[in-house]
Amino acid sequence: MEMARFAKDTTIREGTGRVKVINGVPVIVLRHNGELYAYVAVCPHAYCVLFDVKAPMIHCVCHGELFKIETGEPTMGLARTPLIKLRVEAREGNVYVEVPGREVLEEIAELTKPRSGPS
Repeated sequence: MEMARFAKDTTIREGTGRVKVINGVPVIVLRHNGELYAYVAVCPHAYCVLFDVKAPMIHCVCHGELFKIETGEPTMGLARTPLIKLRVEAREGNVYVEVPGREVLEEIAELTKPRSGPS
């Protein structure tokens, strides 16, 4: 699994997050209760980029979805699928995150397609 340098460890303060595009995919790294968490920063409900952190939640500003920082699970809103979690680690003063494959965007886009009901 390929890891990429995301930021200096000191730039992601407690209760905050930072978004960066890696391999064409928006990624959010957050620090909560001293732990680092990383997710593909795309809401599985409406394909909006996630950037708003209201610890202990990640907030989607498009439709009000809330996701738990620790698990990526949706807790409020129309999203039914958790965020895609990525491996993250701090070492030598830097934060490294798993490089997501571009196919994750296709997977999320599939989730956001309108479903036709029974005819």
